[in-house]
Amino acid sequence: MSSQELHTLLARLHAELQGSPQLDAQARQQLQELAADLARFGEVAAPGTSGTPGAQAAGAHASRLEALVARFDGAHPQLAASLRELADALGRAGV
Repeated sequence: MSSQELHTLLARLHAELQGSPQLDAQARQQLQELAADLARFGEVAAPGTSGTPGAQAAGAHASRLEALVARFDGAHPQLAASLRELADALGRAGV
């Protein structure tokens, strides 16, 4: 996955967070932590840097991302769709 694609997906996730005031504090915190972790992954995996630590971090969060998709699927389908798209993109990138 390109750094640009990751940034686009993260921007969409942030927009979804801003547009979902009904999220409870725990859900919002989990999503913000995930977004921050993936943003760091994008910085580490940027051209000219070692992608290994970032890839390991993103891989460690894959199951958490899948759990969040399942959690939001019924109550917040748009947010779940954005998370699913992010998970799919990470999977295509081999993370």
